[in-house]
Amino acid sequence: MYQDALQRELFRVGIIVLAGFAAGWSVGYSLYGLLIGLVVSQIISIRHAATIFKWSYRQGPAPQDSGLIGYSADRIIRREKTLKDRLLNQAKMLQRYNQGIEALKDGVVVLDSAGHITTFNSAATRMLYLRKDDNGQHITHLIRTPQFVRYFRSSDFSEPLQFDLRNVSLQVQITEFGIDQKIMLVRDVTERKRVETMRQDFIADVSHELRTPLTVINGYLEMLSDMDTPAPLSKALAQMDSQANRMTNLVNDLIQLSKLESASRERDGVSFDLTALCHQVAGEMKGYSGDAEVRINTERSLIVDGFKEEMHSALTNLVTNAIKYGDGKQVDIDIAPSDRGIEVAVTDQGPGIPPEHLSRVTERFYRVDESRESTVGGSGLGLSIVKHALEHHDAELKIESALGQGSTFSFVIPSFRRENNA
Repeated sequence: MYQDALQRELFRVGIIVLAGFAAGWSVGYSLYGLLIGLVVSQIISIRHAATIFKWSYRQGPAPQDSGLIGYSADRIIRREKTLKDRLLNQAKMLQRYNQGIEALKDGVVVLDSAGHITTFNSAATRMLYLRKDDNGQHITHLIRTPQFVRYFRSSDFSEPLQFDLRNVSLQVQITEFGIDQKIMLVRDVTERKRVETMRQDFIADVSHELRTPLTVINGYLEMLSDMDTPAPLSKALAQMDSQANRMTNLVNDLIQLSKLESASRERDGVSFDLTALCHQVAGEMKGYSGDAEVRINTERSLIVDGFKEEMHSALTNLVTNAIKYGDGKQVDIDIAPSDRGIEVAVTDQGPGIPPEHLSRVTERFYRVDESRESTVGGSGLGLSIVKHALEHHDAELKIESALGQGSTFSFVIPSFRRENNA
């Protein structure tokens, strides 16, 4: 089609030039006639160009021409129609996309690479109290909860975040997509948290109610153990006393775990010396450790902001487990500052944990070796207590173990909880 238009254009120019040449030749001025023909052909081309220029600005009709100008106008019309069709399809897709987002019960907020809001649905408006004119605002300017601000600035969105906003419990999951863009899903988990709170309250109430009868049972068993009783009865009393003590420890661990689960992470912490706390725990373990030596591999004072009693509980459970399952061998507590914060590791020299159990050892009542529990004891709640206590310090328990080489339980207290100290 282009070749045809070019041939017609050249043919038209040739006819005009030849006509001018013929007219000039007839009067004896053939050169002037040729020049006049060229000028006329150029004037016609300029007029056609002016027509397509005006048409491109919607100031006139489309040029009617069989040459290159007409071909160009036809191509522009076709492209414009194709573009309109594409834009119409994209508009329909965008409309369906917006309708889909609006239909979601979860809040959806789309952010640019810097964290500014580009769009959000009505559910996000309701949950996060957003307004239409909040487009373009940075998300941390509108959600100022410290937990969320730290979560967003960390750029680690591998796990969702749960926090409270105006008496509503929300769960946020951020996913990166496209070119440095993010989509934030917001879910109202208030009802789920209420049910979880009811479960925690039930466990706490039952545990407290069990304390009184257990105290009475332990008292009578202690009184009976001081009396002269036949050998079979003494053996039975010893077993009863062992099981009553085990039940008492279980109740105490349940109460402690319940307190940790119900405690708010937004409480004001206190400053304490983590190194001194480790020495305190090691000292308390001397009567329990037997032949096992608890060695602390640092003397540097490291001050952190947090909850001393909860950290004491976490360290006590970790060291107790290391002693119980370490076959009476040395237990090392390593404390070292780093760019990430303060790294703490408790290492034993026991038989190790099989790989298939590593992901589940922090579950409540989970036991790696049921047969061994009868000899080492324990409630099965120790690592669950550790996990929750560390969460209140924005830390996560990491477990490394190899069969026959022992286990290492470590965590990192983030740098923002570390106070400046030498």
